[in-house]
Amino acid sequence: MNWLPNTDILRRRADVALIVAFVVFFLLPTADTFLHLDRAAPPNENRPLATFPVREPGLAGLGKFTAGLETYFADHFGFRNQLVRWEQQWSWKLFHDTRLISVLQGKGDWLFFSDGQTVNDIIGARPFTDAELEAWRTLLTGRRDWLRQRGIRYLFVVPPDKQSIYPEHLPDWLIARAKKPQRLDQFLAHMRAHSDVPVLDLRDTLLDAKKIADVYLHTDSHWNERGAQAASRRLVQELASLGIAASAPDRKAYREVVSNNPGGDLALMLGQRDRLLENAAPLLLPQPPLAELEFHPDATLIPKKWVPGTEPLVAENPRATGKVVMFRDSFAITMGKFFSQSFGRTVYVWQQNWDKPFIERERPDIVIDEMLERIMVFRSPEQLRKADDTPNATVVGNP
Repeated sequence: MNWLPNTDILRRRADVALIVAFVVFFLLPTADTFLHLDRAAPPNENRPLATFPVREPGLAGLGKFTAGLETYFADHFGFRNQLVRWEQQWSWKLFHDTRLISVLQGKGDWLFFSDGQTVNDIIGARPFTDAELEAWRTLLTGRRDWLRQRGIRYLFVVPPDKQSIYPEHLPDWLIARAKKPQRLDQFLAHMRAHSDVPVLDLRDTLLDAKKIADVYLHTDSHWNERGAQAASRRLVQELASLGIAASAPDRKAYREVVSNNPGGDLALMLGQRDRLLENAAPLLLPQPPLAELEFHPDATLIPKKWVPGTEPLVAENPRATGKVVMFRDSFAITMGKFFSQSFGRTVYVWQQNWDKPFIERERPDIVIDEMLERIMVFRSPEQLRKADDTPNATVVGNP
């Protein structure tokens, strides 16, 4: 007697199982919306998720509400956290896929910022033209001359990208294609040959400092506190050569501790901040009598609408003298911890164009333009020149 089910029964059971599985998977996102079944931690996303839209009157309000619902659902559908994390993990672990994000996997645990412009600069694919170099000279000379008329000194300083200090940690295929000179080399050579505007290249300082210990974070695009301190000391030395009397605290004035932290901004771009950790990150703590300085935001210094967190920062130091204004990018955040110890008042403005009325009100001893290598070499000097003369203009971030 044959006790095995016939083919028709097996087929019907398979159909029923498929229907049940489909219904279960179809209803799971809705169930998660109400029951919160997804226990996965939210993925690392460098943006705020959409909020539930507010219904406004009229047909236009209805259309806006409908579009807002779609955006809200895309950010909050059931099991989104788990699905996004699986996708990030599979893309990274199986394929090391970083094509859609600006991250380059270097050797070991080294990550590098890798937008197409940066890679093109490494391989020498798009050198500066003579006209572009002359536009930079014109911009910086004009800024220096405008300050000179007001009795204020000027310095342009370029922190190097991580790959300029650690090219040996780039992937072999990129090392093999690297060419000199790169755009920063061209710019510096042009300024030395055709201008007396003071320009500080920090590459040698960081290359010397890295002989002792790491000066950049492995999973982040920024220097660490060792690198920021070395850069700050060199900057203060350069200012002294320009007649700005100041001194930097001795290295021994800080005590170093290291810790293992979540990954930095590049790990965040990969959605792997909790897996690609920043190990042995240094923290330099001032030792008495040196004290940690406080930075307070002051949006009233330049009256305009500031994005929260980007307002001008002011450091007051009663143990020093002198006033500095620094137009800066994110690299000055860490450097400011050390640099502000050398001056009585330092104002940090997160933009690359100038606000001339603010400078005239502040009356600093010197204005410093701090501009990261990858921003400087692809920023349009003509855009900056026009923005310098436009009230309330703001030029920040990557070009």
